[in-house]
Amino acid sequence: MKIFIFQLFFNSTVPKIIFIRYCLDAIFILNIISRFYIGYERHGVVITDSEQVRWKYLRSWFTVDLLSVLPLETLRYAFPVMHFMQISRCLRVLRLFNIISSFSNEPDTNKIHVAVLKSFSIIVISVQVSTCLWFYQVCDAAYEGHPRYCPKRQNWLNLLPECKYGEIHAMNEREVIVAAAVMVLGLVAFLGVVVTGMSSIISNLDTRRGRFCHRMDSICLYMKYMGLPEDIQTWVQKYYDYLWIYRKGSNVAGLFDDLPFALHSDVSSVCYTPLVKKSKLFQGTDIGFQRALSLKFNTQTFSPGQILARPGEINHSAYYIEHGLVEVFGEDPNDKIATLLPGSSFGEVYLMYKIPRNTTICAATLCEITILEKSNLITLLADYPKAAMMITRAAKTHLHNVKHAIREAFALGVASNPQNVVFHKDLSVNLKARDHKIFTSFMESTNKVMHCFWKKTIQPDSAFAKIWEVFLFWSVTVSIFIETWVLFFTNNVETTGFLNEGWGAFYLAISCVVDLVAIADIFVTLRTEVITKDGCLSDLSELFEHYRASWNLYYDVLAVLPLDWISFSEDGTGHWQLLSYVRMNKLIWLRKVYLYFNKKENDMKQNTYEQRAAKCIFLLIFSVHFCAGLLYASACNTFRCDENSWAWNAGLKTAKSNFYHYMYAAYFSTTTMTTVGYGDIVPITVKERLAAATVAIVGLFVFNYIISQVYATLASKNATRVAFQNLLSAMSLLMEQEDMSISLQNRITEYMSLLWTKYQGEAHPRGPFIMHDLPVELQQIVLVKERGKLLSKIPYFEQAGQPFIGDLASSSVIYYFPRGEIIQYSETITRELFCIRRGTCQVLNDELSEILGLYGKGMYFGEAGFLFGKQALMTVRAKTYCEILVIDFEKVRCVLERYPGVKSQIEELQTKSEYYYSLVRTVEKMMKKTCKKLEEANVTQENKDVSFTYQGPLYSKKSKCYIEDFGNFPIYAGAEEETVEEKITTKERFAPFFRSCSSVFLMRNAILPSSQFYIKWEVFRIILSITISIISSTLFAFLHYKIELWIVAYCLGFFCWIDMYIRFHVAFYNGNSLTFDPLETAKHYAKTSLFLDFISCFPWEIIGWMLISPFSHNGFYGNSEVLHLYAYMRVPHILQLYRIPLAFSFQQSGIAKEKAILTFVQFFLLSILFLHFSTCIVFAVACPAANIYGNTSKYLLPLMKHNCTELSWVTHLDHVVSVEYETANFFEIYAVSLYFATATLCGVGYGDILPYVIYMKIIMVFIMIAGALYCGLLSGTVAAMLANADATRAAFTEKKESVKLFLKTQGITGDLYNNTLQFYSFKWIRTKGIDRYTLFEYLPSSLLGDISTVIYADLIAKVAFGLNIKKKLRMQSNDEHLSPLERKLSGKLDQPVFQKTLRKESMDRLETDGGFIRMLATQIQPCLYRANDLICKRNDFGSEMYFIDNGEVDVLSQDERTVIIKLRAGQYFGEGSLLFAEPRATTIRAATNCDLYVLSKKSFDETIKYYPDICKQIMKAAAMKRDQLRQRKEQITNATGLNYDFSPSFSDIKLYKDSMVENEKKAKLKALPLYIQLKIILSQLLMNILDKIITIHNTTIDPENTFRVVYQYTSCLLIIISFWAITYMVSMKHKKQISENTYKIFLQSVLYLQMIEIILKFHICFYNDSGSYISDYKSVSRSYMKRKMGYIFDVVCSFPYALTVLHQMNEMMPMSFLPIFVYARAGHLLRIVTLLVFMWTEEHAITTNLMSIRIIKNLVNTIFFIHCGSVSFVAFVTYFGTNSWVGDLEIYFFPDIYRYAVYWALSTYTTTGYGDVTAYTIGEVIFSILIIIMSTVQVHYNMGLISSTQTNKESLKVAYEEKLQTIQTYMMDQNIPSPLQNRVIQFYNYRWTHTKGIDSEDLFKDLPHSMKAQIFSSINLLKKHQLFSHLSETFLRHLSNKCFLELTHQHIKRRGDRGTGMYLILIGKVKVHSCRPGGEVIEYVSAGAAMDVHLLFKHGLCRDTAIAVNYVDIFFLSKQSFDEIGSYYPNAMDKLVKRSSNILNL
Repeated sequence: MKIFIFQLFFNSTVPKIIFIRYCLDAIFILNIISRFYIGYERHGVVITDSEQVRWKYLRSWFTVDLLSVLPLETLRYAFPVMHFMQISRCLRVLRLFNIISSFSNEPDTNKIHVAVLKSFSIIVISVQVSTCLWFYQVCDAAYEGHPRYCPKRQNWLNLLPECKYGEIHAMNEREVIVAAAVMVLGLVAFLGVVVTGMSSIISNLDTRRGRFCHRMDSICLYMKYMGLPEDIQTWVQKYYDYLWIYRKGSNVAGLFDDLPFALHSDVSSVCYTPLVKKSKLFQGTDIGFQRALSLKFNTQTFSPGQILARPGEINHSAYYIEHGLVEVFGEDPNDKIATLLPGSSFGEVYLMYKIPRNTTICAATLCEITILEKSNLITLLADYPKAAMMITRAAKTHLHNVKHAIREAFALGVASNPQNVVFHKDLSVNLKARDHKIFTSFMESTNKVMHCFWKKTIQPDSAFAKIWEVFLFWSVTVSIFIETWVLFFTNNVETTGFLNEGWGAFYLAISCVVDLVAIADIFVTLRTEVITKDGCLSDLSELFEHYRASWNLYYDVLAVLPLDWISFSEDGTGHWQLLSYVRMNKLIWLRKVYLYFNKKENDMKQNTYEQRAAKCIFLLIFSVHFCAGLLYASACNTFRCDENSWAWNAGLKTAKSNFYHYMYAAYFSTTTMTTVGYGDIVPITVKERLAAATVAIVGLFVFNYIISQVYATLASKNATRVAFQNLLSAMSLLMEQEDMSISLQNRITEYMSLLWTKYQGEAHPRGPFIMHDLPVELQQIVLVKERGKLLSKIPYFEQAGQPFIGDLASSSVIYYFPRGEIIQYSETITRELFCIRRGTCQVLNDELSEILGLYGKGMYFGEAGFLFGKQALMTVRAKTYCEILVIDFEKVRCVLERYPGVKSQIEELQTKSEYYYSLVRTVEKMMKKTCKKLEEANVTQENKDVSFTYQGPLYSKKSKCYIEDFGNFPIYAGAEEETVEEKITTKERFAPFFRSCSSVFLMRNAILPSSQFYIKWEVFRIILSITISIISSTLFAFLHYKIELWIVAYCLGFFCWIDMYIRFHVAFYNGNSLTFDPLETAKHYAKTSLFLDFISCFPWEIIGWMLISPFSHNGFYGNSEVLHLYAYMRVPHILQLYRIPLAFSFQQSGIAKEKAILTFVQFFLLSILFLHFSTCIVFAVACPAANIYGNTSKYLLPLMKHNCTELSWVTHLDHVVSVEYETANFFEIYAVSLYFATATLCGVGYGDILPYVIYMKIIMVFIMIAGALYCGLLSGTVAAMLANADATRAAFTEKKESVKLFLKTQGITGDLYNNTLQFYSFKWIRTKGIDRYTLFEYLPSSLLGDISTVIYADLIAKVAFGLNIKKKLRMQSNDEHLSPLERKLSGKLDQPVFQKTLRKESMDRLETDGGFIRMLATQIQPCLYRANDLICKRNDFGSEMYFIDNGEVDVLSQDERTVIIKLRAGQYFGEGSLLFAEPRATTIRAATNCDLYVLSKKSFDETIKYYPDICKQIMKAAAMKRDQLRQRKEQITNATGLNYDFSPSFSDIKLYKDSMVENEKKAKLKALPLYIQLKIILSQLLMNILDKIITIHNTTIDPENTFRVVYQYTSCLLIIISFWAITYMVSMKHKKQISENTYKIFLQSVLYLQMIEIILKFHICFYNDSGSYISDYKSVSRSYMKRKMGYIFDVVCSFPYALTVLHQMNEMMPMSFLPIFVYARAGHLLRIVTLLVFMWTEEHAITTNLMSIRIIKNLVNTIFFIHCGSVSFVAFVTYFGTNSWVGDLEIYFFPDIYRYAVYWALSTYTTTGYGDVTAYTIGEVIFSILIIIMSTVQVHYNMGLISSTQTNKESLKVAYEEKLQTIQTYMMDQNIPSPLQNRVIQFYNYRWTHTKGIDSEDLFKDLPHSMKAQIFSSINLLKKHQLFSHLSETFLRHLSNKCFLELTHQHIKRRGDRGTGMYLILIGKVKVHSCRPGGEVIEYVSAGAAMDVHLLFKHGLCRDTAIAVNYVDIFFLSKQSFDEIGSYYPNAMDKLVKRSSNILNL
């Protein structure tokens, strides 16, 4: 492309280029021909059919490819002006990006390489196009017969002789347009594509590390909090370190589970076949068994010292050592028997027999051990009886050997491979070389053999190794900087003094020292041990081989090669120059620096943020340093600087020092890299310009990399937190929707906050253990140390033994309860035993009104439910923060199976009813007093009706808690806040108390950090610190002479001392306890912040008073110069700002607080302070304090009393801005300083204000770098926040796209396709991607029961299940009704609803056991249905009962055409299926969008088994209801003679009646006279026409309709244009620069279109808040009328205001009337709000492409911003005339002024800042500051928005690629053959392109059952198979729903494999190898064929081998699912069995 563009715009007559062009054409023609024969991929399937391939190519790329090779340039011979036709070859760039896109879509490609290629291509093309556009403005291209010609004048070429940064700029109108286009192109290409793409790639690459780091931090925090021993913490940390180093945090277990069985078994066989062959237990078994067995192995990692087995332990596992060493001990722990090497195994005998272990097995080094569990082996033996017999015989032999002595038993029974066993008492064993090295190394370390110094090794984690690593890093870093400085800055005579002043010798000395350090490092490396899987390498030969294999040896030797001797071939200056060149081999050490940072960054023990910050700082400093040298070398690369170079013009001569030269170059480098480019130092020669361009691109990538690192780090850091906050927000939203009380919401928030502090979002009590991926043994060790001591104290388990305690600990769970939370309610049933690990609990009575007792640490409760399954006997509440160990009996039941002794004890205890009654009696004694009060209450209320009205929350004085009474359910509503009582008043606090020395100064009480006083004081103190820092900086920079400001500063300083005194008394947390002793708080403050507060509060000017008197002849503080000195001494007061980040950090620490808002506030404050301090520094450096003893009578700035440095930027100010020194005030000077600082920080750098002196340049270098880093931090933070905020939407969108892809690949279209996608859109509107099924899984049972009771109790009550009534009274003696104020303070809404009867009024009628209601409520789950979705189908077997919460459902007739009845909110259906497992009687469909609650039979049975009496009542009532329905049906049948089955053919009856009525009407009409007939016919015709008009009028428009989309976006375009036109004319005021008629016609047309739009909006359908699709005209129009942004707003915005002034048109001159006409239309500008609302709506819609809509949104925002800025600049011209920014441009035509204003705004927005257009007046300066700041914020926000969108878009793909990389690494590590690796990779690639890596079961799990069944039945081919033909549609649909999709290629199954079901081919062709009596037979089967049908009826093995000819999609139906469905359809199963016996000959 570059060649074609060069020929087009520069010269097309160069022969070489012409030759290259035609060669490329020939290659491209060959590519076109080849495309007709190269297959393509469609949804993962490779299409190779020649006809399809050709047709596909002809329809896609053929036209573009053909146009790109046609020699259209030959037309120029006939038409010379058509020489530009060769531009068609540029179409090939589309093919380039198509290839790049195809690479990026492959999951196994290197994304970094693809991103680099894409970025490089974009940069090259953008630069080339921009270059050609600029050149075309001044010169015509040369082509045949026409040489290059540059006839144009007044262009940028005239600036070349004296050009500098900003001096090559647009000179005329055309060039302004081209410059604007190039700036936009650069913004889009560099920032919009390259920067955002790189940020997205780096962020995605860092995702896995970020997740792992956060998890590691959470685990370490958890272990430290739990007080685990240090050795166990070390084991855990080493395991996770190993997991990260070798597996990148992924566990091998389950890694290949998503592979097809055949492929999975192939991989496992390769990994574990050597292991199986070595095992004596499995020798001789057949191949099929060994393949199945290989899938049961599990590889785990063990840390040194970890115990694998103990004597007497029953452990049914066999262990096979892959890596590492294992030690064996006898009965005595000191009796070491043997050491096991890799390849050995032990414990096989325990797989078959239940006997205790006889030895202790311990990991000696870090080990990888493969484990086989007995349960996994047993599952295989039934299918392989022959293998079972062989294994049993081998096990008997092992069992016989175990009876002998330990040594002999070990030799045969424990270790099956004696050749890999080394007995410590007999070392004469032959070992392999590799095993011998490992064993020798281990023996030497254990026996502590002494070696000579040379043989000693260095531990990699030793202190010496760490110190040496840091020392080496600094040594090579210093050397790198010195060598590059010598190379670039000492090779010319201008840098004098380096050779003759001793600096050369100093340099050589440092270089020699560093070389010696590097040489020593080589030897240190050779003696530093290397950690591997098999232990540490310590042998010299092994270390050398490892050093060499890593290539580090070659790099290190090459870096220290003494190439210096080459320089001795020259002498004098030539020797020095050659020396600097030959020592460039030291730059190889950059690789060492990179490896150092990479190692630190990958070290999980290091702080990621600190390491990345250090890396970015090094990269930035070195980039500036190296680029400075590069720029300097481009000007001074020979003996002296070129006279035409930038260095010569900058005055870099011999008289200047080397430091001066270096700082000038660094300044030049920084201005170029940060895009500031003032223009004071400019490249002149071509070489310098190329160097400057290179430096600019380097700066772009460096700062972009820093931004990406910030983005990736913050996104990874906050991802888990944001996900947890999203979950909490979803909980809050649901609770608000369900009208839950504020107290209950607060309880949930408090509990979730506590959960976050414990687990950091990585786990929760009801989920997997936080360290669930630890090896089982290590995990059990951790749990035993954490819980074993407490468990062993429980009487039931005291004598159980340590192994049982370990298993029990693994099945237990720890819950955390905040103070006051209910742990257990009485009358509830939970099979849980609660053990108090930490804290104190209160026992409350049933009404929560009295405290009956206390439970402390080590005590337990809940025995009644745990042992007997009875109701809880008491309510228990956490008095303090509590940790409760919960033991679930259902989990313990599995543990008891392995310990029959303990099981028998528990069962014996359960049979003793006396024990249960003793528990009951104990509780009754505690409640004796309560019972008496209850009897009294019964007497007083004996003759009264019990009112269940809700009178607000009740407060109990004795229990100090609030109670909400829900009929039978007292629900806890929060406790009274616990505070530290203050014993003295505020006035008395400050009174001294002379008991001790400390009490003289300290108050008697501490201040709680959570008290309102301290919170308000902290807010005040932060505001105070900001104010003091601003005043202090303003004093030393500008207003030192303002006495008023000094007084304010001293007054504010007094509050600082008060704050210090208060902080002496602030309580603090020491661990989990609050310390509030005043003496301790004072000590704590003295150790932490006292010193810093003293420095920042002390009036340091007092020291200045001692030196210089504050008195003068003008009085106290009368000398302004002395005041200036005093102001400088107050600079330390700025340190008070340290409180701001601490305050924000504290505020953001709470998980319940919204972090995004606080972050924006924090950045706003920091930005203001950053700009202010930079402004002060900029001015203070230019105008420092003057000589106090000199002549101060003359000031450069008299009003401000400042004298400024000569040649500073202030002394040149009058040439830049309209400022007069004599009258310049603080406001003007501050504005100009802020303008200079802002332009520098934001990278604009107009160049109108410059740093002229060297020290000013140095200061500006730091400001530029600080500004670039701060902008990077801002951009990265915004991107991270947006990425995390959009994560849920992105995941939901990816899920929807995966569903869409699946449906397309399976050929599903039409209504089913649309309904499925619309359901996901509906679900997003309702749930925002949050799964309500798992929303409350984090909560404990008590809190979950409260929530479920509030939500679902009324549903259960309305159903009632026929329960009897038994009223229960509540105690009133201790309860008090609260006042409205007290209710508000207690956390309740003070709304009238709480003063009336409870919303769940049906609970008043339900008077059964409250525990049953509470327990049943927890089993109900919500579900959603769209209108017209089927809920259940007739004759389907279901097990769910549905409750309607919102919406309506239709009960359909038998033919599903007629609605029999409608069910509404509060009704239910499906109770027959729930209670009696009956098929559905009718088909039920959602009439509207419905919210249903589902109760499954499994959940219902789980509940009622604890309530047998209630179960009997329910079944009895349900049976009676069913009998009544049957009787009613019989009565209807007998009365009508119809078989009324709720489904008569109503549609046929209705059709017949309608036909009869129509015929009767026609007969009557014929009987009438003719004129009456005509009259009736005419009236009917008119009525029909009217009906059609009404129908058309009432027609509504689908919002997804193409017409609606086109018109809406067209309307947005018109809004933009009209906004531009109106504001453009407003800025022109009275200037008539355009046609008045054209303007009127255009705006009038827009007005008419807006009116049409208003009419259309009355017909556009919409989704309401509940997700319902509103499509009827009445509702749509009414909604449009009532909306805030609806009809009234549109009328106001579209009203023809111009009509109000038309009457003056003839009375005024056109020049005077036009402004009035324009201003009259200003009301139409409000339409822009409609545009913004529309863009916001489109952005939040799940159906839109988020990336596209955000790009459009950013484009619109940019256009508006540029236009508004331009109009404002034009307004300045209108107001100031030529005394404004246009003064030097000499333009007077207002359209030209507007174009230049756009050019200025765009150059500011893109940070180009040419400097040819700059601000002149103070007003323009201030507005320019606003434009710069706002443009910087908007650009970085847009970058963050695009980066976050792109990152989230790739999130699913990145996760898939991470897994694929882990699989590849594992397969390479296991030496799996390459062909098998390729098969695995191809499968995963196919799976990605086919289903995006999601299984079909997971893909549709959230779809309604009927819709899912419809999808699978539509693609399933079961009914086409002869076995399943002519079966009921219901049975086939139900069966299809149990099939799941398998994607496979090559082997599908192998003969002898364990068969578990039937395969049904959907797509593809399969080759089947069958074994027949006559030999092997090969046959081919295709779509529709079934394999292994016999396995549905009988367990067995696969009889043949099936191999996929191409990619195949298969439905798999397991025997288990087949039997489950068959149990519902016995008739269908009978038919299948009969058919199978005939078809399959069974």
